[in-house]
Amino acid sequence: MLRTLSVALYLTLVACFAAGLSASEVKTIEWTDLMPEEDLKLLEQMPEVQHDYNQPSPFDDDYQGDDPAAQQWQQILKSAKVRSEFNNTKVRVPGFIVPLEFDSAQNVTSFFLVPYFGACIHVPPPPPNQIIYVTGAKDLKADMIYSPFWISGTLTTETMTHDLGQAAYSLKVDKVEEYTY
Repeated sequence: MLRTLSVALYLTLVACFAAGLSASEVKTIEWTDLMPEEDLKLLEQMPEVQHDYNQPSPFDDDYQGDDPAAQQWQQILKSAKVRSEFNNTKVRVPGFIVPLEFDSAQNVTSFFLVPYFGACIHVPPPPPNQIIYVTGAKDLKADMIYSPFWISGTLTTETMTHDLGQAAYSLKVDKVEEYTY
């Protein structure tokens, strides 16, 4: 009986210790992981994009068409819905940097992390739930923005708005690495 109790206590301690370790592990995520399931389903159900420049485009801010696919696309482009389970989670995510602030040595200190090059500079920007506002970067030179990076840190569901876009997530940097695959 005492031996069974000792084994049970030992297993409980091991489980508690292991749970503590896994909570601090960094989870590598993809951009689609940040989209709530309903947004991802809408995106996956979208028909192929037609490039008819004689018709109004759902990418136009003043689009007034009644095409259901275009309305669905507008809904996806504006979504700031987040996955709350990622709040205060250590993550590692790949992406491109859109600089927002610099230090006196012209190092990028805060930026939007986006899934593809040129996002936020070209129209349309990604939806807010596909933009991460990142702070705390160090020694990130402004001329490095043409390369993709792995960004690791603590992700939160804090919204941040800037002239270049709105981010539905924020991240405090722990590590910046050049992207390799």
